[in-house]
Amino acid sequence: MRLFRSILLLMLVAGTVPAGVFGWILYREASGQLAQSARSLSEERAARLRAEARATAPAGPGVAHAPTALPQPDTSLGAGRMLRSALVAALIALVLAMALSSWFARRLARPVAECVRGALDIARGRFGRQVQVTVKNEVGELAYTFNHMSRELESYDRENQQLIAALEAGYLATIRSLASAIDAKDPSTRGHSQRVAELSAAIGRELGLPEPDLKALAYGGLLHDVGKIGIPESILHKASSLAEHEMALMREHPAIGAEILRGVDFLRGALPAVRSHHERWDGTGYPDRLLGERIPLVARIVNAADTFDACTSVRPYQTVKDTAEAVGILVGLRGKQIDPAVCDALVRVIQSGRPAPASEEAPVKRVRAIGLG
Repeated sequence: MRLFRSILLLMLVAGTVPAGVFGWILYREASGQLAQSARSLSEERAARLRAEARATAPAGPGVAHAPTALPQPDTSLGAGRMLRSALVAALIALVLAMALSSWFARRLARPVAECVRGALDIARGRFGRQVQVTVKNEVGELAYTFNHMSRELESYDRENQQLIAALEAGYLATIRSLASAIDAKDPSTRGHSQRVAELSAAIGRELGLPEPDLKALAYGGLLHDVGKIGIPESILHKASSLAEHEMALMREHPAIGAEILRGVDFLRGALPAVRSHHERWDGTGYPDRLLGERIPLVARIVNAADTFDACTSVRPYQTVKDTAEAVGILVGLRGKQIDPAVCDALVRVIQSGRPAPASEEAPVKRVRAIGLG
């Protein structure tokens, strides 16, 4: 808009200055004509008065009367017409200058404004934006160059997105390999990490969380027990209750897992779920004894999903619960171990069948596989 005003002002100055000079010259000529007409009228009036005075005076013997002066043509009418013509010409020139200046300025400023809007779209990440400029001048060449740049950026962005998708697929494969390594240490929990990840993501969708949080929940669910790599298998496989020192070692696995993942940048969002998934709503959990909403939301969600899957899968220290019994346990832990809002969302997910809980046949197969049945 500032460019349009500047061009318009320059064009108005370029158009009105010659018209003004021309009008000023005509005005000077008309003014001179008027002044000359005024002098002529004054002289004519004076001559007429003198003639009338001589005509009324008594003539002496032998004195002849002077002839009366003939009237001179009135030139003031021509001078007035010239003045009016000058003013009309100057006004017409001004109007034409304004109209032509506005048209030219708009014609020059519109393509530039279109390029500016396209550049702003590119800056906002909308690559591939094309500007419609058809003028055949330097601005048109600028628009052509801009369109070529926009297409190239769109192509580069598409390639980058493909590379990112490939990297994320590789990351996810790595995460699943880690989860499988964790589950392999304890056959009774085979598939546990995958189920917790799916259930955690379902709870997040039920709560209306954004996509980055859902991804953090999926990664956190897969890796929440990665710290068990550092726990002796004798403790992991023990069927009876753990001794005090064994329980102390087991309670170190969230901190161990968080330390393992600390340097991995793309797992930054999942780190709170790994460290804090054993914290309790009432503040009696571990390792940091966090209370209520001081526990990260992703950790609260993974905690609830972990608890439900533990209830509905085979563990050496408990019998398998059906869905109704597991929901009853969750409700009993509501406001104690589990965040009430997360508990309610989990119950809704379970009742709607998203995702389906472990089947009744799967625990039996796992029991037979590990020789416990």
